[in-house]
Amino acid sequence: MKFPVTCPECARETIGEFQIAVIATALITGKTLRLYSACHDLYWTATQVEREQLREYLAAISIDARERDDQPVESSDSTGASSVGGSV
Repeated sequence: MKFPVTCPECARETIGEFQIAVIATALITGKTLRLYSACHDLYWTATQVEREQLREYLAAISIDARERDDQPVESSDSTGASSVGGSV
């Protein structure tokens, strides 16, 4: 998962990346998450605010995935016409 990271030195925003499982495990178990900012080659432990933001990003991903799963699947017949749902 990619997410914005703000450097604590200069407030420059860059993109951080962790596997979803790593973030979820850290948030559930209370383990620390070490964030990184390349502009100052700086590592720090995610603050409570940053952890909450990551929690919100995970929730958004989960909601998006559920919405996609709820979408009807399109199928096409031998003529190449597509249909959604039941019969006509």
